[in-house]
Amino acid sequence: MNLNIGMIGTGSIGLVHLLSLKKIQEDNLLSKHGVNIKILGVADIDENKLNNLKRNNPYNVEYFTTNPDEIIKDKNINVMYITTPTKFHKDYYIRIAEEGKYIFCEKPLAFTLEDIKEMISVEKKQGVLTQVGLVLRHCPILWKLKQILLENNEAFGMRLSFIFRDAQEWPIGSRIHPSEWRKDPSLAHAGCLFEHSIHDVDMLEYLFGNDSKLSKLFAKIRYISPLTQKRLEDVATIKFEYEDGFVGDLISIWNKVRMDVRRIEIFFENGYVVLDGYTGFSFKKFEYLIGRKKTRLKLNEIINEYLKEKDLPQITPSTGLYFFENLHFLESIIKEEKPYPGLEIGYKAHKIIELAYQSSRENKMLSLN
Repeated sequence: MNLNIGMIGTGSIGLVHLLSLKKIQEDNLLSKHGVNIKILGVADIDENKLNNLKRNNPYNVEYFTTNPDEIIKDKNINVMYITTPTKFHKDYYIRIAEEGKYIFCEKPLAFTLEDIKEMISVEKKQGVLTQVGLVLRHCPILWKLKQILLENNEAFGMRLSFIFRDAQEWPIGSRIHPSEWRKDPSLAHAGCLFEHSIHDVDMLEYLFGNDSKLSKLFAKIRYISPLTQKRLEDVATIKFEYEDGFVGDLISIWNKVRMDVRRIEIFFENGYVVLDGYTGFSFKKFEYLIGRKKTRLKLNEIINEYLKEKDLPQITPSTGLYFFENLHFLESIIKEEKPYPGLEIGYKAHKIIELAYQSSRENKMLSLN
């Protein structure tokens, strides 16, 4: 079996995926399955972006095109990546699914819940396998955080509260995440909560959703920055309440400070967990306390434990969690297993976010059901 990959969109996230795929290819990480991968074709309607990539071609792409249909219709391509601005996700997804190709679709999935429902319906009808780019579910650091919560559930005692803080430099004119299209609501739909903190909303489901269902939320969303004429939110706060009484807050911020960092605090009857300065690739502090015993964690030990758990060789992937995300997707295809996370998980995150927008508009707490 050969996996011939096509990609639509060569922005910053597209290049990250290409780099991850190149690493998987060069290290022969799929050879144990008797599988080879080839990045066959890449499409982008922006000819300048495409030419810049084509000039050096560090990923050994076979051909480039400004016509996405050429990639979609190519019978030699059986795996597709959708890494375009959000506006185009649904349309490309449906057209690719109708060709029977495996699909990786970046987040956010689409502008509306109805659009995502349509994508789910097409997925089922065509019988294709889909993975959604909620990449934090493949982060060794957050995987370890979840293991700590599971292994120490009784010792921690009753869950009390949490604080998630997500602060990122505005992606407009940013040196960290340059993506000018995000200033246009017709391409991005919404701001910091929708485009970035969808990851954090999904993490709340990943970490806490199995223990008790989210029941209510109350949100305040503000539109401050003149960068988008106050059309896209750059401050969002959401208060969450679970069926067992567990409560907490998510704070999402876009500003002009050069940073992309998260802080997570979880409080229990008998202790706490703190993850500070988390970037997806590293952290400043990761510790937990139970009673009087404090445990501090080291990044290299977490990575080694994760590699052992996933039966991977000792590697140092330059793209971190994106590397693990891509490797999982390709191995799911090879094993003919449902990739993780799928469209249904993506839909749940979108549903929570849409409820937050509604709560802020109506200035009241809303029930998830």
